Amino acid sequence: MIGISRRKLYDIALITLLIPGLLFLLTWVRLIVAVPCCLAFIAAFGLYHRHDGRKELKSVFEKQPEIWKCSGMTIALCFFCAVLWTYLSGIGGFFYQNDDFFGRNAIFHDLLEHEWPVRFSGTSYALTYYIGFWIVPALIGKLCAAVGGPAVLWYAGNYALFAETVWFLFLIFLLFLSLLNVQSVIPAGGFLLLFVLFSGMDALASFFLHDWTDQIEWWSHTWQFSCHTTCLFWVFNQAVPAWLVTALLLCLPERTDTYAMIGLLALPYSPLPMVGIVLLCAGTFIGKIPAALRNEGQSVQTVLFKPVSICNLLSILGSIPCLLYLSSNAATGNAPFRLDLFLNVYPLPYALVRLILFSLIEWGIYALILLPFAHKDPVFWTVAVSLLLIPMFRVGYNMDFSMRASIPGLFVLSVYCAKFLKEWGPRKKLLAGCLIAALLIGSVTPMLEFHRGAYKVFRRGMFHQFSDPFKTVLHPNADTDNFTCSDTENSFFYRYLARRGNES
Repeated sequence: MIGISRRKLYDIALITLLIPGLLFLLTWVRLIVAVPCCLAFIAAFGLYHRHDGRKELKSVFEKQPEIWKCSGMTIALCFFCAVLWTYLSGIGGFFYQNDDFFGRNAIFHDLLEHEWPVRFSGTSYALTYYIGFWIVPALIGKLCAAVGGPAVLWYAGNYALFAETVWFLFLIFLLFLSLLNVQSVIPAGGFLLLFVLFSGMDALASFFLHDWTDQIEWWSHTWQFSCHTTCLFWVFNQAVPAWLVTALLLCLPERTDTYAMIGLLALPYSPLPMVGIVLLCAGTFIGKIPAALRNEGQSVQTVLFKPVSICNLLSILGSIPCLLYLSSNAATGNAPFRLDLFLNVYPLPYALVRLILFSLIEWGIYALILLPFAHKDPVFWTVAVSLLLIPMFRVGYNMDFSMRASIPGLFVLSVYCAKFLKEWGPRKKLLAGCLIAALLIGSVTPMLEFHRGAYKVFRRGMFHQFSDPFKTVLHPNADTDNFTCSDTENSFFYRYLARRGNES
């Protein structure tokens, strides 16, 4: 057995998330603002680390020892699964890439080929998107091109992007298994398979609706919750960092004094999933107040004001430039955040029935099976309420909000399913059987994602398949407003905060 320090694992995960945010500040924001913001985040991490050794380790499930013991084969399996899953996703261009890579490759081209911040000369446009996941690979690509010439720029950047994704997934898998206290390789393999294949039961709905395509997650036509594999294959830049942040929150649910520091690390990568992360933090905090008052004898003021910590305040201050940068995106003002039950299409009773049916198929049946196991758990109820509410709201014209804000909640639900199967015991054989059956039905959705990639590779007779027709987000078919600030002259960020040219 190999002993892994949980505290060091958490530190590594936090630093992994923090580095791209610091690099964004130092390369996109004027140094007079960027340096204090970087120092605020570094100080917040230092405060977290200073007090960490005094805190008892307690995950969302139980108290945990400092050292997690697991076999070397378990660690190797985590790395192998991270490599294989990344490879099959198409990240790096080694396998088939889905259509969403059109825009993501265009973003990556602009990051690789332009000075930062990316302004498009002769226009009022500037690249404005959640670019956190591409920052490090793009810098590595630029450095390699400086040595090996422009011909290596694109490929070096993609190799670095592949490696970064593998590293993030490796950390996620380790945190996932440490939460479950899995030690040996065989159960580890089973739980990693559960994570990769976790999905709502879209196949059940498609069967009854006789609407069978290779993207059955759109069975409701109005809402979609994306399974883990769909998220990786289509929106890896949002999902992967959000999973890592959510895993850390599940490992450190008692550290409300660091919630903002951990949660805001997701902002440069994924503002929509961050909504789900905020709901998770808020619900967990509220749910733990009665227990803290009752069992630990703390005063109401101590409990309520614990999140108002220097660590959290510094993190909020350090995130302001990134928030202003994202708010300058052209698409944010076109269709603001709003309640939308599609009452312009369906009468209210029918709309509510559709929402209930959607919730049952996508997550509700899992929640009902888990209810006897987790009915006293505030995190469980937080996830259930958030997943019920999220489809009721929209931002923009598409369904991105429900698809992406649900990512943290679905991650938590998959962890709870794994925990239940690990500890179900002989008295819950029927529930365990029902859960396994539901998971098997759900696995059809990610299997169709795998099938599509294999089929496309077979048809084309080649593995290296970049979906890269645009080359830049200014391409006429690239949905430019979704990726840019269209009027930099009237943008607060670009007028007052963004670096100008080679400003030092």
